[in-house]
Amino acid sequence: MSALRALALCGPTASGKSELASFVAEHVRAEIVNADSRQIYAGMRIGTGWPSDEQFARAPHHLYGMVDPCERYSAGRFVIDARAAIETIAARGALPILVGGTGLYIEALAGTMPLDRPVADDRVRARVRAEAAVHPADALRAWLASLAPQSAARIPPGDRYRTLRALEAALAERAQDQPPDRIRSAPPVQLTIVVLDAAPDVLEGRITARVRAMFEHGLVDEALAVRGKHEDAPALSGIGYAEALSYADGIATWLEALTQTVARTRAYAKRQRTWFRRIADALRLDAYDERTPHALLEVARGFARMA
Repeated sequence: MSALRALALCGPTASGKSELASFVAEHVRAEIVNADSRQIYAGMRIGTGWPSDEQFARAPHHLYGMVDPCERYSAGRFVIDARAAIETIAARGALPILVGGTGLYIEALAGTMPLDRPVADDRVRARVRAEAAVHPADALRAWLASLAPQSAARIPPGDRYRTLRALEAALAERAQDQPPDRIRSAPPVQLTIVVLDAAPDVLEGRITARVRAMFEHGLVDEALAVRGKHEDAPALSGIGYAEALSYADGIATWLEALTQTVARTRAYAKRQRTWFRRIADALRLDAYDERTPHALLEVARGFARMA
């Protein structure tokens, strides 16, 4: 059986990844696979910057809005889901194009960022959520210490998020139906990686315009709708949603919410650019150069010929 292969289009937020991917998909028989850790959540289209309806119409898209906002998703689960999508696309004779700004997901799939713990299934995550709802933090920490003492020792006492994630991993490792090496044993996907980047001042201007458009096109209503269904959803602490809810609750003004969202998004984009800079052997293109769409199309055509 030949190795799985895919083209990966990465870059910071607001670098135009979705538009470029859909442009390529119009000219090459391709299907797009989401590789963004926020766009996997259902009902969070505006604040996470999903592709537009027009972009969705240009090619089949996978792994968008496929997880409930109250769930916690992981790189390990992404590897499972993305491999399944890529296998299906390849079986149809189409080109899989991964599109996203989560470098951890891309590298986990490529095998350059090995995963060191098993992935909890829905049953394990539900159990941990139920226990967390009735037990205080010290009891949860004691439970973790009994299951995985080394993990407990690495986590600060007040870090509830990491405690719960470590509990999920410890319980998953003990589960009879999921061996610890389930993810590690899967062969990596051979990726041709293209990284989009731009001058910081240009990118910051695009980020500001994008955030303003999100607020003007219903981000506050979207955040309230998600909170109405999932009050404690971890996804609501994400960039834009926390600020939108602060505005809705009268804690911040419209301008304060928008300004804070822009600041957090710029900081996030900076971290993304730092991550992608260290990926070796990636082809790097200027996100806003008028020649970039056609350069990317030639890469995709060359990739398709080798498949």
